[in-house]
Amino acid sequence: MAVYSPLDLIAEACVGMDRPKRTVVYKNPDDMWDYVGGQKRLPIQWSAWLSHTRPNAPTTEELYADAQRQIRVKQNAALIEARDREEAENMKRLREETRAELLGAPSRPDTTATQTHGSHPTQQAKEGSLKGAAPSTSTNPWDAAKNAPETEAWAPQLRRRGS
Repeated sequence: MAVYSPLDLIAEACVGMDRPKRTVVYKNPDDMWDYVGGQKRLPIQWSAWLSHTRPNAPTTEELYADAQRQIRVKQNAALIEARDREEAENMKRLREETRAELLGAPSRPDTTATQTHGSHPTQQAKEGSLKGAAPSTSTNPWDAAKNAPETEAWAPQLRRRGS
């Protein structure tokens, strides 16, 4: 990002008794068409000075500090976008696994049936303990809502000052 603007000279000429007229003179006349056509923009500090909303022209240090700030903002935005993409991928994977569990289909290929003979002893013990276990029954969350206690009506009481 260029810190120096393509401005060769910022002219401040007095016109009448009003305020001075501020104009831009470009180093290369072809640069003017990039800015006038909207393909490039002057730094906001220069735009503020040209429109008399800022009393003094920006310094080189100020333009450099702003360019560094813009670089930091872009880097932080890239980090946030990467984190958001990763989070979206994790959420998608979790949704697919949950959906597969609800539909009864395995979310990953089940390889335990083919590896029973060569599997680890602790895994065989787990499989053996699961074979005799009863199938889990899921409770309906709406049943708990039906048995919820009734709430009482409440209305605010009018209070007067000094009472």
